[in-house]
Amino acid sequence: MTADGAITLLIVAAIAGYALCFALLLPRWRIAYAVGLLGWLANLAVFVLNWAHVGHPPFGNMYHVQVVLGLSFLPLFALLRRRGDYTWLAPHFALVSCLPMIGTLFLERDLQWRRMPALQSPWFVPHVLSYMVSYSLLAVAFAALVWGLILAWQERESALLERSRRAVYALTRLAFPLMSFGLLSGALWAEEAWGVYWSWDPKETWSLITWTLYLIYFHARLSPRTRRFEIAAHLLAFAALLATFILVNLLPKIGGGLHSYS
Repeated sequence: MTADGAITLLIVAAIAGYALCFALLLPRWRIAYAVGLLGWLANLAVFVLNWAHVGHPPFGNMYHVQVVLGLSFLPLFALLRRRGDYTWLAPHFALVSCLPMIGTLFLERDLQWRRMPALQSPWFVPHVLSYMVSYSLLAVAFAALVWGLILAWQERESALLERSRRAVYALTRLAFPLMSFGLLSGALWAEEAWGVYWSWDPKETWSLITWTLYLIYFHARLSPRTRRFEIAAHLLAFAALLATFILVNLLPKIGGGLHSYS
C-alpha cells in the first residue's frame, strides 16, 4: 500500500471514530469516549506520518492544518472538563471533530511538500498552532450557540439558550488571547520575512476583520442595552472566521497575495 493510501485509510478511521463517538455519546457515553479516543489516535497517526514525510512540523498548507485542527478537539475537551461543568459540550466537540477530517478527503495531499524560505522561521509553529487551537474553540462555540438557538426556538425555553451563551462566552474568552497572539506573531513574522509588519494582504485583512468582530462581541456583552446584539455579533464573527480560514486559502483570486503558499 502506498503512503497516500495508508493516510487515506487512517483519515477514514478517524472520521468513523469521531462520527461514532457523536452517535453514541448520549446513550452510551463510556463506549463513545473509547471510540472517540480511537478516532483521535488515527488522527494522530496521520499527523505523525505527515511530519515524517515532510521532515518538519506539518502546518504549512490546508491539508496539514485541517489534520491539526481535527487533532485539537479531544485535548481541549479534556482540559475544559477540569475547568467546570462542560461535559454537556461533548457532542459538539465530537461533531465538529469530524468536519476538518472530512475536508481533508477533498484536498490534494502533497506528501513531498517543503517549507519555502518565508516559512523558515521560529514563528512558524506557534503562529499556526495558536490559530488552530483558537479556531477549534470557536468552532465548538458556534456549534453550541446554534444548538442553543434551535432548542430555545423548539422548546421556548430561554434557560437552554442562556446556558449556551455562557458556554460560548467561556470558549470565546479562551480562544481570543490565542487569536490575538496569532495576529501579533504574524505581524512580527511578516517583518522578519518581508521587512514590513503589515501589508494588507487578503489573509492579514480578513484575520484583522475576524479579530475585530470577536472584540465587538465582547463589547456587546458589557451593557444590557447592547447584549441584544451579542448573538448576531458572534455569528457574524464566525462567518468572517470561515472566510479567513477557507475562502482566502482556497480561492486563488483571493488568496494570491503573500499567503498564497498556504
